[in-house]
Amino acid sequence: MLAAVPNPAAASSGDAVLAALADAHARRSRAEEEIRLLLAYGRQFVYPHPYTLGELATAAGMSVSGVRTAYGPHDVDKVSAATGLEPVPSDAED
Repeated sequence: MLAAVPNPAAASSGDAVLAALADAHARRSRAEEEIRLLLAYGRQFVYPHPYTLGELATAAGMSVSGVRTAYGPHDVDKVSAATGLEPVPSDAED
């Protein structure tokens, strides 16, 4: 944890703690985006049966309502662009 390599912008300030915090924040932001994209994929791109909100919530350590609101149209578009797939229409929330 403390051996993390600081990012150049924060490292140039000479403060190792601030550099480490900036790096941790960047890693967390990337992880949060990855989770949103995986949730969008699991709900919008899996056919014929998308993962349930409950299944995704358990795997992600989130609530069902948290999964429902965690990703949006922009995330669905990113998954579509990355995979070349089109989202499948959803009939109902579960």
